[in-house]
Amino acid sequence: MKRALVLSDLHLGTGHRRGRVNIYDDFKEDERLAQLLVRHAGAHLVLNGDIFDLLKVPVMGQFPDEISERLAGIKLYKCLKGHPRVVEALSRFLENEASQITYLPGNHDMELLFPGPQALFTRFITGQDSHPRIRFVTDEPLFELDGVQFHHGHQFEALHAFDWGQLTLRRANKEPVLNLPWGSLFILRVLNPLIRERPWLDKVHPFWPLFAGGMIFDARFTSRMVADTAKALVQARLNPTWWKKRPFVKLTQFLGNDIAFFEKLDHYAERIFKQSSHVRAVFMGHTHVPMLRTWRVGGSIRTYVNTGTWMPMVDLGLGRLGQHLEIHYGLVEWHEDGPRAALHRWHGTRPESEEVIA
Repeated sequence: MKRALVLSDLHLGTGHRRGRVNIYDDFKEDERLAQLLVRHAGAHLVLNGDIFDLLKVPVMGQFPDEISERLAGIKLYKCLKGHPRVVEALSRFLENEASQITYLPGNHDMELLFPGPQALFTRFITGQDSHPRIRFVTDEPLFELDGVQFHHGHQFEALHAFDWGQLTLRRANKEPVLNLPWGSLFILRVLNPLIRERPWLDKVHPFWPLFAGGMIFDARFTSRMVADTAKALVQARLNPTWWKKRPFVKLTQFLGNDIAFFEKLDHYAERIFKQSSHVRAVFMGHTHVPMLRTWRVGGSIRTYVNTGTWMPMVDLGLGRLGQHLEIHYGLVEWHEDGPRAALHRWHGTRPESEEVIA
């Protein structure tokens, strides 16, 4: 029976060193990820975006926003070297001749649209620059497999959407650079410097209670965050490049998403089901909120799965108040009557004790 294992939003950074805190790497589940890959050896592994958090990889202490192919390779190299257990696990996974990998870049690992980082990723895993069972989706924002669609989810938000008509920008006598969406520029220019002072800033859901409480209990920092955001927003609006990247017809949608954090995407899945009768299941990530929903369309069940995230999140909603680390993954099994999509919570085998890194 054919199976697909679906992962998203792992957010691997540059790794952790004993006794030193790396506030820009939120992934510490290397061993449990390795166990999951052993459990599903022989499956089709769909890496559904934000596997690496390349937006939070500093280069010489800075976060450059002109990302060439060479710079993209440097950032990815740091992440691959920082998580050798994950690289080893992916390599062993691919040793099974039935296993294959499809990588759909998300808004945090847009660098994987470049051929150089693709070759680097493949070389770390297989020792070769290319492999017949590793594929990168670089010509459209989705991947479809036998009645199942995979979207990272960022393309449904104008704030984070790629311009698929112009993925790179050319500069005079220089290498092309990624045509970053405004949300990525906001992370690089505004959010990352603020994380140095408040490392939990990008791990809170929903965001508005944090903002409201910050105006009362952390007013100086919150006011500076608002000012920095407003400055970056005005700069984006006044920059002629922005108008080329975001046509006027998208302006209303863009403004509506400028202050949105971790929006739900299930209504987009429902729209896909109504427009595409052959699609039986849709997988997304991006929101960091795991979700399973079903609809009956045309006499058959359609399933939407959001695989959440592997990074710890602080939930300020009264129903789930507190910090949570719930590791989820998606699984598709194809039966005679079609695909069956499911959301799973992975526990793995935890040791009796583990050394505290930082």
